[in-house]
Amino acid sequence: MAISLLILVLEILFIFKPLSLQIRNTIKNLIVAQRKSDDSAKEIKKLFQEKEKSLQELQELNFVIDNAALFASTKQDGNVVFISKKFNELLGRNDQDINRPLYEILTTDEGQQQYLAEVLKSNRKNIRTEEIRIKTAKGESLWLDMSIIPMHQSSAQQSILILCSDITERKKNEQKVAQLTQANYEETMRQKQLQASQIVEGQEEERKRIAKDIHDGIGQMLTALKFNIESINLTNKEKTAEKIEYIKSLASDLIKGVRTATFNLTPPELSDHGIFPALHKMTHELSKLTGKNILFENKTDENIRFNSLEETNIYRVVQEAVNNAIKYAEANFILVTINYNDNILSVVIDDDGKGFDDSILGKVPKNTSEGGMGLFFMKERMNYINGRLFINSIPGKGTRVTINYKTDGQEYIDRQE
Repeated sequence: MAISLLILVLEILFIFKPLSLQIRNTIKNLIVAQRKSDDSAKEIKKLFQEKEKSLQELQELNFVIDNAALFASTKQDGNVVFISKKFNELLGRNDQDINRPLYEILTTDEGQQQYLAEVLKSNRKNIRTEEIRIKTAKGESLWLDMSIIPMHQSSAQQSILILCSDITERKKNEQKVAQLTQANYEETMRQKQLQASQIVEGQEEERKRIAKDIHDGIGQMLTALKFNIESINLTNKEKTAEKIEYIKSLASDLIKGVRTATFNLTPPELSDHGIFPALHKMTHELSKLTGKNILFENKTDENIRFNSLEETNIYRVVQEAVNNAIKYAEANFILVTINYNDNILSVVIDDDGKGFDDSILGKVPKNTSEGGMGLFFMKERMNYINGRLFINSIPGKGTRVTINYKTDGQEYIDRQE
């Protein structure tokens, strides 16, 4: 009995164990299949979402092309395949116009149409870019920056993409700039011609002034000297002695006049020792001749020499400023201050004269009697050496003239002073 039961158990085990294993494997395979099915469903859902996103982006791109871009496509023969809404609106066209060659849609000008027809029909492998002027259906003249892009290059019926930008405003601005440049050039030339005529006029006025000074001063003294010498009567010793004393005084004045004229023309100190001693000498001599209180203040420790052209022009500008203070401003006190730091030579002329309205400085000078030509030549001399001139004046409170000149660094110290 026990043996029979044992045999029965063994039979059950041998029969149902393989079946149990088979069932387990089946369940396991079903689970794996379910997981794969779920993964596939997720992948399909993801692909569907990406498809929807791509379709949305494509719709947005189509909207941009149609409403924002100047875009068209044509066949090789030039007939339109597609043209954007914005392009049609710019050209003054409607949807019915697209069944025509693009060169007829782009412009109503026949000459422009012929040129565009040749451009669009020509077989090209590279992108071509041109700036083209067109005439729209509304009669407006526009400029387009056009890019012609060949497509399907292996095909005999090659299609073409056209991308354009409206550059009309840029072209108008370029034309305005060109007109302004031309106007500025003509104005500059006119100013130069005016300046040249004023310089010639100023030179003539300067010659007349020198001639007048010689005639009225030295000439009259020489004439008086001649008459007094001729009128000497040696028999009248008392009168002769008086005339000789007068002749001595006259000769002294004559020498002083000659020295003054010579000094104003070519001061020897300027060429021999430079701008610092020359300005010192000028202020000293003018103070003696005019009785005005004209002072010179040198804030440098050394006598520095500069290029002769620079020294001459700066000297003449200072001379003109001081003379203006004496003649026109009726100043009693004039201070000339000179300094040199960081390769910048600075000269300041201050006076306590009656001053003037410095708004006239921007106006063209009329004549020398107003002092305008003197100011004009001061500016021209400083411009010639690339220096700067500043004039500040208040009516009733005096004038300050400032000269600034940046040197080239080739200065040297004169030890001869």
